[in-house]
Amino acid sequence: MLGGLMPFVGRERELRRLTELLARPPSVVLLGGEAGVGKTSLLRELGRPLLVGRCHPMRFPFGPVVEALSGSSPPPGLNPVTGALRPLLPEFGPLLPLAPPPVQDAQVERHRLFRAVLALLDALQPVTLVVEDVHWIDDDSRELLSFLSRRLPERAALVLTYRPEDLAFPLAALRSQLSPDVTHTQLTLGPLDEQETALLGKHLLAGYPEPPDLWRSTLGVPFAIEELARALADGGLPGATPPAVRDAVLVRLEGLSAAGRRVVQAAAVLDEPSGEPSLAAVAGLPPEQAERGLAEALRRGLLREYPRRTYGLRQPLARQAVYESITPATRRRLHHRVEAPAEPRGAVSPREEQVIRLAAEGLTNREIAETLFLSPRTVEVHVANALRKLGLTSRRQLPKDLGGLLTDPGSHSTSPALTQSTAEV
Repeated sequence: MLGGLMPFVGRERELRRLTELLARPPSVVLLGGEAGVGKTSLLRELGRPLLVGRCHPMRFPFGPVVEALSGSSPPPGLNPVTGALRPLLPEFGPLLPLAPPPVQDAQVERHRLFRAVLALLDALQPVTLVVEDVHWIDDDSRELLSFLSRRLPERAALVLTYRPEDLAFPLAALRSQLSPDVTHTQLTLGPLDEQETALLGKHLLAGYPEPPDLWRSTLGVPFAIEELARALADGGLPGATPPAVRDAVLVRLEGLSAAGRRVVQAAAVLDEPSGEPSLAAVAGLPPEQAERGLAEALRRGLLREYPRRTYGLRQPLARQAVYESITPATRRRLHHRVEAPAEPRGAVSPREEQVIRLAAEGLTNREIAETLFLSPRTVEVHVANALRKLGLTSRRQLPKDLGGLLTDPGSHSTSPALTQSTAEV
């Protein structure tokens, strides 16, 4: 059974960089990275006092800033304007000056509240204010952070964490408003590499008889690594999807439009990264709807773009979670579209497109068969059919980038491009 904090692995360079930036206040650091990549863990390793507040999907007015300030210890002799914080921080009642008399103008009252937060930060410095998950920030907190970022005290730092795939907070506008005296930097945290993943797995599964290859299932996302290791340590089957990973993926899937969900389901059934025409065909969507659904799935971080203009789930565990959520009847229809020849018959089917893309990368029929879990004979048939439909006589004629060949009817072949079925899932 796993317990305690996850070991800190593979973030030494990012930690040094973040430490350097916070050592030169006033500074603003924008720390981005996909869900579960380890932004909070990185901040925890700073080894310095932090005032941390978190944004929530419910978006409470001033919620993250109030949460952060409630963890502070106000010193005596505060600026009288900090009394305006009494309604937001009642737990500090005796420590704050008396509230100033109310004013009739709401904008003046708001400005006084913003000045009160700034005055409290000034009294608390040196101070690092951290607002996590600003992709969920409420409008009031967003305006307050914009105000603070332009007027940070000389020994204060502001750190904002966010998921790029969910971001609505205008980071570009915030950066453009910063004072020249404020250092500002944007850091992006990526997944762990294969060696770092193995090291983290070794820590998490100490004593496990034969630690599995966690990289293939997680692609280095620490949250997925930890949850998979936890499931294995608790006696789970190696191939099972950890419940926490499954739930996180399905919550994001439910947030998509119908077209977005169908494109993601098609990607899960295709398994290997596939081109937009194949995704549209398997999803049963006309091109315009498939394009919008794909764009949404990419923007929300469920799908990612791979080389050669192909698209797929971000990691195998996510693909597995989506695949398992598809009802049996719908799954059968999706699989039928993968294997069925496209209409008109001159077009390349989704399975043929997968095979021909791997052939263009130089894989042999046996290597393609192993990748797609097909027989070498089936691969041979698919290659031959795809070459014929594309008007080619040899796989040596395949270009490295098949995008134009598969989507432009006039590029190499008189055969029409892959045509999407419009049958409903």
